[in-house]
Amino acid sequence: MDTNQVFLQKKLNSGIKLFNENKIEEAEQCFRYLQSEKKTQLIAFFYLGIIKIKKNKTNEAKQYFFKILEINHNHEMASLNLGLVYFQEKNIKNSKKYLLNTLKINSENSLAKYHLALINLFDKEYSKAEKLFKEILLKEPKNINALNNLGICYSKQINFEKAIRIFNECLVIRNNHQQSILNLANCLFQIKNYEESIRNYNKVLELEENHTIAKIGLSKCYFALHDYNKAFYFYEARKKRQFDKLKIIDDLIKKFNCKEWFEEKLDDKTILILSEQGIGDNLQFARYIYWLKERFNCNIIFYINKKISYLFKNCPCKIIDNFSEVGKIDFYQHLLTLPYIYYKIESKFKKCIPFIPVDNKNNLNWKKKLEKLKKPLIAIQWKGNEKFVDDQQRSIPIKYFSDLIKNRNYSFISLQKDNFSSEIKINNLQEYITDLSEQIDLGDRSFFDTVSILNNIDLLISVDTSMTHLASTMQIKTLLLLNSNPDWRWHVELKEKCFYDNLEIIKTNRTNDWIAISSIIKDKLRGLLKN
Repeated sequence: MDTNQVFLQKKLNSGIKLFNENKIEEAEQCFRYLQSEKKTQLIAFFYLGIIKIKKNKTNEAKQYFFKILEINHNHEMASLNLGLVYFQEKNIKNSKKYLLNTLKINSENSLAKYHLALINLFDKEYSKAEKLFKEILLKEPKNINALNNLGICYSKQINFEKAIRIFNECLVIRNNHQQSILNLANCLFQIKNYEESIRNYNKVLELEENHTIAKIGLSKCYFALHDYNKAFYFYEARKKRQFDKLKIIDDLIKKFNCKEWFEEKLDDKTILILSEQGIGDNLQFARYIYWLKERFNCNIIFYINKKISYLFKNCPCKIIDNFSEVGKIDFYQHLLTLPYIYYKIESKFKKCIPFIPVDNKNNLNWKKKLEKLKKPLIAIQWKGNEKFVDDQQRSIPIKYFSDLIKNRNYSFISLQKDNFSSEIKINNLQEYITDLSEQIDLGDRSFFDTVSILNNIDLLISVDTSMTHLASTMQIKTLLLLNSNPDWRWHVELKEKCFYDNLEIIKTNRTNDWIAISSIIKDKLRGLLKN
C-alpha cells in the first residue's frame, strides 16, 4: 500500500470514528476531503448523505445518493436511503421506486420490505402489506414493529379476532409496547368488548397521560355504554388534534384576550363558535347555536368554511370565514363542545332545528328536471370520503343495492360525486339509476343543487356521511345504513331517539354484513313510502 493510500485509509477511519462519536461537523470535513479522491469517493458520498439526513437537509442528502447511483446503480444502501428519505418526505411514488430497486439488488433487505409494506398499508393494499410483514417475521420473529403492523393489516381487513391475537403476541415480546396496547384497545372496541377496551385505553394513559387517541377511544366506549358525562369528558381530547384551530385560538387569545367558554354568563358578551371536523358534524350540532341565543342575550359569531357557510345563514349568528371584520371576542368555544355543556345543564340532547335555506328558483328548476322520473323517487349515497380512517366499515359497495335498484316500482338517482359514479357502469346499473354527478354542485357553494334535489325526492338512502345530516336537518325521509358498531352519535340516537325525527336506522348485526341489510331495506321501503 503506497503512502497516499495509507493516508486516505487513516483519514477514512478518522471520519468514521468521528461520525460514530456523533462529532458530525468534524466528520463532515473529513468526508468532504475524501469525496475528491476516486478510491474513497463512494463511501464519502454515502456518509455525507447520512450526515445531511441528520441535519435534516434531505435535498442535499438525495444529491449525494444520486451521485453514488450514477457511479454504481446497484449500490444497495444509496437506493435504500433514497427510498427512506422520500418516505419521510411523503413522496410515496419515488419512495416506492427506490425501495423496489433496493429489493431488486437484495431481495432480503428488511428495511426496504418494511417501508414498502407500510406504503401498501397506507394505500389500502392490505394483502400485499401482510405478505411483506410475514416475510420479515420469518427472519425476525420478534420484530415488534412488523408484528404490530401485521395486526393492523388484519384489523383493516375486518379480521379483528386475528388482529387481537397478533397484538397480544406483541405484548408477550414487550408488555408495555404502547402502540400494540392502543391497537388492541381499538380492536376490542370493534368487537364491542367495551370494558376490556377501556382497560387497555387506560393502560395507554398510564404510559402517556395525555395520549389523545386513547382518550378519544375511551369517549367512544363510554358513548356506546351510554355514560355520556364520561364520554363527553374524554371527547374533549379531540381538540388537541385540530392543529389549524389551535393556531387560530392562540392568535385570538393574543388579539382579544378572550377565554374558552364553559358555563359563564354570556349576556352582553360576544362568543365565537369554531366549526370543526366534517360537514356533517357542523350540520348536526349547529342547533346548539340556537340554544345559546335562547339562553343568553349574547352576540354569536360562527367561523366556518366559506363553501358551506350559506347553509347556516338562518342560524342566529354572524357567519364569518376570516377574522378581518371581527372587532371584539369575549369567549370562544368549539361547536362540538356545546352539546357537552348543554348535557351537563339539561341532562339531555337538543332536538333538531330545520335551518337549511330554501332556494325556490333552484327547487323549481330541479323539480322540472326530475318530473320525467317515476315516483316514488329515491336518492342513494353508498360511499363516503375514502380518506376517512374507517371508511371500509362505513361505505357499502353498490353491488349490494343491485336488486333494489333494478326494482321498477321505484326511480333511483345517485348523488355520488368524486368519480364514484363509475361503479354504476362497472355493475351495469346505468339503465336503472340516474347519475347526476356531472350536473350537481358545480359552483362555489357545496350542496347547492343537492339541497334542491333533496327537496324533490321521497326518500334518501345513505351511509353515514354529511348527506345524512343534510337531509335529516331538512326533514327529508332518510334511511341510514350503519355497520354493527357505528360512530358514537348513532349509539346515542339508537337509544335516545334525540337527533332526527325523520331518520330511520338499519344496522348490521355483524361487521360488513351488507347482504343481510339489503333484504331489510326492501321491507322498510313499503312502510316508509306507503303515503
